[in-house]
Amino acid sequence: MDQYFVVAADGTEYGPTDLPGLTAWVREGRILGQTLIRRNADTPVAAAALPELAALFAAPPAPIVSPPFPTTVAVPAEFRSWDFIGKAWELVKPHWLPLSAMALIAAVIASVPGAMFIIGGAMYVGFNRAILGVLAGKTPDIGMLFSGFDRFGQSFLAHLVVMIGVSIGFMLCIVPGIILALMWMFVSLVLAETQLDFWESMQASADLTAGYRWPLFCLMLASVVVALLGLMVCFVGVFVAQPVIMTAMALAYRFLQSKKGKPAVA
Repeated sequence: MDQYFVVAADGTEYGPTDLPGLTAWVREGRILGQTLIRRNADTPVAAAALPELAALFAAPPAPIVSPPFPTTVAVPAEFRSWDFIGKAWELVKPHWLPLSAMALIAAVIASVPGAMFIIGGAMYVGFNRAILGVLAGKTPDIGMLFSGFDRFGQSFLAHLVVMIGVSIGFMLCIVPGIILALMWMFVSLVLAETQLDFWESMQASADLTAGYRWPLFCLMLASVVVALLGLMVCFVGVFVAQPVIMTAMALAYRFLQSKKGKPAVA
């Protein structure tokens, strides 16, 4: 077994120790990358130059992030529900066909018993990526609807917890359910552009919505009006209304991020 000696600046040697002992000293901070180490009768070298210790001195890996989706469109300066919806309509108009197709595909999948429960979370992560892309000046593609399956596990857990929590809240005199729905309304958007897990995404959504839940409630009511207008247009208008509503929500999401100084990418 190799024996290692720590060589001090004045030439004094400390040891010997074996590799597990040397590794322990590195982890304790007693040996730095530039500390001289002699292995057996070899010439002393810096600890970081020893192959068996190199991994301990390697730089930590960069955090994994999703591609950023900067907002290239002007977000309304004040939180006004109909301003968000009006801006959303202007953004959706050039891309109404692929976005409406995504809404139609989502509705067809939702008609299959149990399908929405299983894949709905991941599917709406993909849908929201397309919406955030529109805010970044990108052209949406129908295939993006299924791009959220890289977050399948976390989106499924978030969808499950939100569904259970909001359902229980509605059973408790409705108001708690509305509050929880408002707290967690941005979970899918957070999952769409970060690598946060489901619980951290729920917390991030709750932090963003804090102090703005009444305006967000008004935005939800305005969205109901938009959905009803869509239903009135031969029913198929609802497939245009849904992207408008989701884009309005994404604009509100970016608005709150800018107001609270929250980064778009975690």
